[in-house]
Amino acid sequence: MQVEDRIKKLQGRMSENGVDLAAISPTSNMRYLLGFSPYADERLCVLLISADQVSMIVPGLNAEEIAAYTAVQLIPWKDSDGPLNALKQLRANFGKPGTLSVDSAMRADSLLYLLNELNPERTIPVDELISPLRLIKTADEIATLAASAALADKAIQAAVDHCNPGVTEKEVAWMAESTFVMNGAEEVCFTLVASGPNGAFPHHRSQDRKLQKGDTIIIDIGASFNGYKSDITRVVHLGEPDAEVLHVHDAVKKANENAMSSVKPGVTAESIDAIARNYLEKAGYGEAFVHRTGHGIGLDVHEAPWIMAGNQTILKTGMAFSIEPGVYLTGKLGARVEDIVVVTDTGFRNLTGFDNSLVIKE
Repeated sequence: MQVEDRIKKLQGRMSENGVDLAAISPTSNMRYLLGFSPYADERLCVLLISADQVSMIVPGLNAEEIAAYTAVQLIPWKDSDGPLNALKQLRANFGKPGTLSVDSAMRADSLLYLLNELNPERTIPVDELISPLRLIKTADEIATLAASAALADKAIQAAVDHCNPGVTEKEVAWMAESTFVMNGAEEVCFTLVASGPNGAFPHHRSQDRKLQKGDTIIIDIGASFNGYKSDITRVVHLGEPDAEVLHVHDAVKKANENAMSSVKPGVTAESIDAIARNYLEKAGYGEAFVHRTGHGIGLDVHEAPWIMAGNQTILKTGMAFSIEPGVYLTGKLGARVEDIVVVTDTGFRNLTGFDNSLVIKE
């Protein structure tokens, strides 16, 4: 019933926006609409939705498996034949659309197939239609996000425990990754470990650098559990931290806490960003906070709402997003504290359980 409701809601949005046909590839959008998404490779696979029809072009080798998950009409094609005949059947079923809405994460070759066969007058991103539907999480979605966050707590504990002099960033990352997998994650999305001067790069990829006494280490990890993502960042220091390290981390921690305590229905996304940003500016680190305060999370690690300046989206019950202020000092260190929160009727719920204090390892 949930699948039928979601497709009907999308069809309603299509009607309101003058969209004749929506094309969704094997992405989180397909998983949202159908409850599953097949393995994505170079073979054309696309879900087609019009006002009164739903069908799906699928590679023949996956057709039987896909049929076990959905009652949607399937249009299979064989490797030996290619997808052109399936596309011609698509044209016969749906006709020439005035406006085609396509998945923004669709492969370029799949998009070209559709454009060449359907020749729509106008093409727009399908996310403009689906994102508002995905923005408010149901109770079941929130429960799964909470389970995913709990799994991340276990993985970051394992990574923290493995932070010792002589261990490489990659080895710490692998400890987090293996903990995710052993505890039920279906996919590890990222394990970013940035030590010492590498911490000044917000999205540093774990390297072979060995941890040293005196290092400040950012650990930012996330995985997928039953489709829903986690995202957590904590900071470790090896040895006794100096005054600068303590000041930087304390400022980031308090910016995180101040912003989080302001989350409630009716406030804007940009106001939460401003609270974190203003605190770090007063602490002397305004120029060192180089990214938005947060991003939505759900079937994607990054999705709406965006917690950033200029976003006047009004927070509503059921929205889920990160709060992750950070400070990055070139050539020296970085610090970021990230939690996942859900807006409730009266405020917020923090899904992240791992303590946000600086972890000091002697």
